Amino acid sequence: MQVAPNHSLLHSGSAKIDITPPLTIPYLGFVPRHALFDGVHDPLIARAVSLDDGTTAAVVIAADAIGYSNAILGPQRNFTQELRQRITTQTGVPGAHIMLAASHAHSTPETLNVRRLLDTPAAAAWLEVLLDQLASVAMMAWRQRKPCRLTVGKGAVHDLARNRRVIGRDGHIVGGPETTPDLTNASAGPLDPSVRVALIEALDDATRTVLVNFACHPVTVQVQPFVSADFPGVAMAMVERSLPGCTNALFLQGACGNLNPIRNTTDFADVERYGLMLGGEVVKLAAQLTAPDACAEGTTVALQSEIINLAVRDLPARPALQQAYDEASRKSGATTDSVEQVRHQSELRLAEEALILIDRGLDPIAAEIQIIHIGGLALVALPGEPFVELGLTIQQQSPASHTFVIGYANDYIGYLPTTVAWEQGGYEVALGPWTRVGKMGGAQLAAKAVTMLHAHAASTTPSV
Repeated sequence: MQVAPNHSLLHSGSAKIDITPPLTIPYLGFVPRHALFDGVHDPLIARAVSLDDGTTAAVVIAADAIGYSNAILGPQRNFTQELRQRITTQTGVPGAHIMLAASHAHSTPETLNVRRLLDTPAAAAWLEVLLDQLASVAMMAWRQRKPCRLTVGKGAVHDLARNRRVIGRDGHIVGGPETTPDLTNASAGPLDPSVRVALIEALDDATRTVLVNFACHPVTVQVQPFVSADFPGVAMAMVERSLPGCTNALFLQGACGNLNPIRNTTDFADVERYGLMLGGEVVKLAAQLTAPDACAEGTTVALQSEIINLAVRDLPARPALQQAYDEASRKSGATTDSVEQVRHQSELRLAEEALILIDRGLDPIAAEIQIIHIGGLALVALPGEPFVELGLTIQQQSPASHTFVIGYANDYIGYLPTTVAWEQGGYEVALGPWTRVGKMGGAQLAAKAVTMLHAHAASTTPSV
């Protein structure tokens, strides 16, 4: 029988479930944009952890997924809201206390809704199954609650990520995300090599759960026909194998909007290599935290959740883009040269996706900032692809003892660049469904998160 938690102890449980899709569900390709997998290289896992101090409860779900747009279920439906409702019905945990985070691994189903997923015949039925799977792992984690202690540590992994935005002397971007330009006359932006680890240890047995926060795009093997969790999957599996008693290791992707692996898209050898680099550092940090003199972070759980409306980006007139689409379509159909065909198909795709962006309208975009506090640890969740500079700003200005900035959480609203990046240009601010939010949106989300963190700190500081 489950014993109700008391106010002096943190109770936590964890669980995991296989969410590997059938091969009838597409990944995000180039041409065609929705391509079907040929097989499974390694499984996709959803992991969950429950947190309960006897008064306030929360659930965090971390999935091997590219991210979940709340629009993927179609009009008048909301993916995160429906998932939260299923979990609330079974556990009583309020919806605003439930976080859905994604690793952003690209060799996973295209749930960003860059193209309408429901146009794939098998998608509607699969999405209902996926909702049940994600709800089930949260329910299982809830039922596993037991008294625990929480400790937090910080390390670093260098030479895994690079800033993919290289800026020339003229102040504009040089090359694209997958190029590595000569830095003789150019410079790359900042990095965040930090690895943040939270260890949750049961007090009455040897079971352990690990939360890992690290920032780097899992695009080691993207746009290829085999399902894979990329390097975060290798890293978390290594932690679960290597740390005694570890039943679950949850990867919480950081502010990696402009960070790629150092060798960009390569092969599964690099997937393993990067995974071992990250996993090794996590095991080391977690081992240090198992020491009896490691400082526990407290037992209280608190929640903050606010939704702000962000302006959409400036958009050009539709007729000019329609003309570009029609011209690229005509040229693509008129040539028999394979090189020209590829070029015109690329032009056609870009024009089509610019039209998709325009057709999604000018209404403000609702963006949720969610913060889960566990003792001195703050989990700050943002609903898109924040640039590393925004993550660093939140961490540096946070009054919490430890701050995990988590992207790709509770929705996917596209890239969240800095205001400077908009002047520099580049893929992340190009016209397309991946960049809907306007110039100030990223900065507004970061500023709001910092304000919320300070409000919480003020509310929990004893008066003199």
